[in-house]
Amino acid sequence: MFKIAVGIVVVVLLAVGAAVALRLRAGRDTSATQPTTAKAPGKVAIVYYSQSKVRNTALIAKWIQKHLGGDLIEIETVEPYPEPYTLTLAAAEKERRSGQKRPVKPVPSLAAYDVVFLGTPIWYGTYAFPVEQFLKSNPLSGKTVVPFSTHGGGGAPLFARDVKAACPGAKVLEGFTARGSNQIERRLKVGVTAHHTEDDVVRWLNGLFGK
Repeated sequence: MFKIAVGIVVVVLLAVGAAVALRLRAGRDTSATQPTTAKAPGKVAIVYYSQSKVRNTALIAKWIQKHLGGDLIEIETVEPYPEPYTLTLAAAEKERRSGQKRPVKPVPSLAAYDVVFLGTPIWYGTYAFPVEQFLKSNPLSGKTVVPFSTHGGGGAPLFARDVKAACPGAKVLEGFTARGSNQIERRLKVGVTAHHTEDDVVRWLNGLFGK
């Protein structure tokens, strides 16, 4: 009798686990339902910095590449910021106070690119310090610059203004910002659903370059 009972419990647990796995696998299909009509006017580079383990900004960058094409170029610091994210914030605050920002690794030349997407998490209302360092060494004058960002709920009030100020001589288009919190829930299509999705990125791209 005990063996039968154990067997029933195991079967039930396996069935529940399979059902959950099916739901998660189905939820991971984030393919956009919106058609892509966007076509960029020239060669595209998607330059981004992404810090958190969930890598929210990197996900947006990959969606842009998926629907528009282009080359992904990641900004990386010479000395990585510490994990978890609370330690990243502590390190960033120390840099903000001292004015000594950690350097970033060189990136491939952007001379051949016509359109540069510039992605970042939002720190202190604007782009992260590694993006600030990147812009100091990589002038984007004469290019079309398209900003995009992710944030934890505070928005990006200074981002567009600061990108324009840091890119004199560039044509800066309307940017895209997404709340990065609950990114896992959005990818699995569970939990909070009032945040941005891949479809929102497609609609934004279509509005910029669609026919």
